[in-house]
Amino acid sequence: LMSNTTEVAALGRVRTEIFGGTKIVDVTLEGPAPAIVLMRPRSIEAEPSGGTAEVVPVPVEIPDELRGVHVRERHAEATTGAKLEDARVVIAGGRGLGGPEPFAMLDELAGAIGGAAVGASRAAVDAGWVPFSYQIGQTGRTVKPEVYIAVGVSGALQHVVGMKGAKRIVAINKDADSPLMRMADLGVVGDLFQVVPALTEEIERRRGL
Repeated sequence: LMSNTTEVAALGRVRTEIFGGTKIVDVTLEGPAPAIVLMRPRSIEAEPSGGTAEVVPVPVEIPDELRGVHVRERHAEATTGAKLEDARVVIAGGRGLGGPEPFAMLDELAGAIGGAAVGASRAAVDAGWVPFSYQIGQTGRTVKPEVYIAVGVSGALQHVVGMKGAKRIVAINKDADSPLMRMADLGVVGDLFQVVPALTEEIERRRGL
């Protein structure tokens, strides 16, 4: 059994993460026994389904005396925009934003693009700037958007694990040598507090907003 697999590199050889996502290793599966490989969510493209399935609700009544846990209230985090996992464009904010307030700037950019979602690096979540539901990476969500825009994100390995499947990566950062800048398809070296508003304004102009 091989869990948390990110790629089936070849027959009998898989790629997985160890030490909390800090290392990526190739493992060769040997022996006569069948191997079970558990893939990390969204690490591979899903094949188109062959049709629709019927959902049949089956009501189940459980006597109170058999219930070990009683749910008294339910609370859901308020979300705006598209879901991270479903968005064609994901905008991620990192430590370079410097605080929670600049995430409003990313929300404005997402609104200008339309159908975009805003996420964050672990550093931004650990700092308390945004909820955990925003976190992208090894200990957060895995996304595979058409375009991934990283704003002030350095690109730690545990973050890259959660977004490396993006088809196009755009990085906005002052540090031209940051790991994410080096792997980006397009890198913008500059002050994010100038670049992002200018990008939002240009998109709104072109879309006639």
